[in-house]
Amino acid sequence: LLFATHDNVEHLGLMEAIIGPFPHRMLKRAKNSQLVSEAFDSAGKHRLERVLPPESASYVQKMRPLEASISREDRRFLGLLRRLLVIDPEDRASARECVRHPL
Repeated sequence: LLFATHDNVEHLGLMEAIIGPFPHRMLKRAKNSQLVSEAFDSAGKHRLERVLPPESASYVQKMRPLEASISREDRRFLGLLRRLLVIDPEDRASARECVRHPL
């Protein structure tokens, strides 16, 4: 599992560590603005040590980017995963686009 947690704030940290930062425009329009203000700084970076218990922050910090988990032989697969795991749904590939991916 990529995001093995039941904690919302830890989940956000795992997503950022594995996929990349959250788009600033998404953070600004989030419905739970309190969670956003607690979990992210003004630059949009997750505040791991400030909002997570030490063992959770350590767990998130050990996560590697998606590219580090996929072998070089599977670069096409990585390309598909990258399109599927885009954080902003406006930029994420549709099912139709994914079916057409050259995997």
